[in-house]
Amino acid sequence: MPERPDGAHLLRLARASLLGDLGAALGEAERYTARLIAKAMAIAAQELEAGEAPAEAERAALAKLFREDREEAQALVKAETTDEALQRLKWRLAAEIRGGERDADARVHALLREAAVARLEIVNPSAAEET
Repeated sequence: MPERPDGAHLLRLARASLLGDLGAALGEAERYTARLIAKAMAIAAQELEAGEAPAEAERAALAKLFREDREEAQALVKAETTDEALQRLKWRLAAEIRGGERDADARVHALLREAAVARLEIVNPSAAEET
């Protein structure tokens, strides 16, 4: 039985069609818009392929920074998803940064850089290679 294409594959096929024959039939202004749409489709495909791993890695790094055990966090916040935990930890870090508590913290600087590079690897892999 043939495998069904996944969402990332379908996005790549649609992107190729958009940039190919369809794009050639468009005027210059419409081609610009089509390229923007195609870039968004490429990012979405890369995010689908990456799955939960980047969010979980960032959540784990923030939890380590705050010395927060995942089981402990789940006991505090019932049925918290990875995304919810990540958002909560990001808000906590942002509050500490605004309060000046993390200004000279090399661990935070490294963590923020790692998070930025990880995001860049998804949205612009060639730029991430230059970092």
